[in-house]
Amino acid sequence: MPWLVSIFLLLAGLSAARADIRIEESRYANGKLIVAGVTSPGRAVTLDGKFETQSDGVGNFAFQVEYKPASCMSDIRAGEEVYSAVIAGCLDTGDVDGPLPKETVGEH
Repeated sequence: MPWLVSIFLLLAGLSAARADIRIEESRYANGKLIVAGVTSPGRAVTLDGKFETQSDGVGNFAFQVEYKPASCMSDIRAGEEVYSAVIAGCLDTGDVDGPLPKETVGEH
């Protein structure tokens, strides 16, 4: 009987591991937000609670929407799992407060 409990725990652990979200691309270009990744097959996936898609038979999903998140970060949700992704190429030149520090090599 203890072996049955061990098998159940092993299977439960495998199911939890498969539910993770892995982001393979997250960028903003030409007025579009592009986010692509992998989760469990056949899951509803949402982007910032505004856009929804379904992962395919092997778990791949992708968004390509005309949207720019104000914080240049997006939350991707699949079931109970949430992944916060930094969006490459999202910041505009004017988004940085003040000039960048000058390199001070050799100064103390």
